[in-house]
Amino acid sequence: MSSSEPLVLGGRYVCESIVSRGGMATVWRARDDVLARTVAVKILHHHLAEDEAFLERFRREALAAARLTHSNIVSIFDSGSEVPEEGPERHFIVMEFCGGGTLASVLEKEGHLAPERVASIGATICEALSYAHRNEVVHRDVKPANVLIAADGTLKVADFGIAKAAFVARDVTTTGSILGTVAYLSPEQARGEEPDARSDLYALGIVLYELLVGRQPFVGETQIATALMHVNTPPPPPRSIRAGVPKQLEAAIMKALAKAPDDRFRNADEMKDALLFTASGAARTATFATPQPRIDPTPSGPSGDVRWIVAALGLIALAIAAAMIFSNAQDSPTTGDEPGRGDSTAAGAGIEVKAADDFDPHGGGEEHSEQVGLAFDGNPSTAWNTEGYNSSLQALNKAGVGLVFDLGSSVSVDRVVLKGSADMTVELRATDQSDGDENSFELIDEKTTAGTTTFDVGGQSGRYWLLWITSLPGGGGGSGSIAEVEFIGS
Repeated sequence: MSSSEPLVLGGRYVCESIVSRGGMATVWRARDDVLARTVAVKILHHHLAEDEAFLERFRREALAAARLTHSNIVSIFDSGSEVPEEGPERHFIVMEFCGGGTLASVLEKEGHLAPERVASIGATICEALSYAHRNEVVHRDVKPANVLIAADGTLKVADFGIAKAAFVARDVTTTGSILGTVAYLSPEQARGEEPDARSDLYALGIVLYELLVGRQPFVGETQIATALMHVNTPPPPPRSIRAGVPKQLEAAIMKALAKAPDDRFRNADEMKDALLFTASGAARTATFATPQPRIDPTPSGPSGDVRWIVAALGLIALAIAAAMIFSNAQDSPTTGDEPGRGDSTAAGAGIEVKAADDFDPHGGGEEHSEQVGLAFDGNPSTAWNTEGYNSSLQALNKAGVGLVFDLGSSVSVDRVVLKGSADMTVELRATDQSDGDENSFELIDEKTTAGTTTFDVGGQSGRYWLLWITSLPGGGGGSGSIAEVEFIGS
């Protein structure tokens, strides 16, 4: 093939331009002449293509990755090999082309991202990891350069499982292909141990840390020094580097970066749940596309106007009906001591929770910070949980543990509805200045919980409201949970 002729693989893939070069391969933008579409072609470097043992592992892992079909995973279309007239054999993989760059390019351009954006990116990557792990595929090389951005802004994780071919039976201290990713290497991988799904979560923690503060937590003078830092050095908390990082987001990232795999999230779904909430509320699935206005796709012209008017009249009718129901509800006496979420809003307006924090002034200062948002997400099937205690709180000389809810300003509250573990003793306390231990809050009421429990507040005002658990279910050890909390005003 002359230098002026394009490189054609498999008789159909016309390589047009180089997109990137990595430790394992060169990636080309190519044209598939059979299906008339743009694809990405990854061609292995010559020194790897000459290693038969590596090629066998590479084919096996590529086949496993090709079976993964997920909206946030780069699709693998084809693979093959070519024997040119001159030079070594070429081995290649054909993949979905994503023309929007990578997270690495976004990071290089922007320096660091907003916390809410970091949380949504992390949750999206967790979706991809969860699917792959359920299909027994571990990525092993999660890093910003392996998170691609499609033309429509969708995030897609690339190279699932393929890195295993390079990692098997190799040493981090001697193998250049591994040293390129040492910044995201889990402690167990740095020690030469077999990684599992939790190793991917550790690498994702490094990625999110870097997106949040603009640098990686471990940067040694050499690659080996960096690898040893993963094993031995605690990462500096993100809030010590960048102001304004939500406490829950920091806690989720730090949990992912635990040295021992057993101290990390159990799976990608658990990490996703922790990331879905920051101090400012729920995070959406990450996308880098331009947001589109949320408008119903009705056609323009007279017919579209008629349908708009009909829809508006329907909404007005619904509003009138709702007002009549609300009026009747106010005129009718309520029954029962334990209203559910629907019952409570029928007799008052819901008050928005602006933020929340775990509250453990007599312990380690934190109590599952990453789960706090689950206590006011509108979903009773998710919950914030206390730590698991071997003995009762009293036997441990621990006055209690709980959650503080910030309503944004001093608000008059009629009732607080709590859904969670039964048979806990919980105090409701309030204050306008949250500073100190539980005694800085005024005691409003105390109850033994019964699944759904209502505290009748009677118009008490306060900005910060503490649900203070003084006794775990049954009065002994174990753990308690708060699944949903709702504040009702007049």
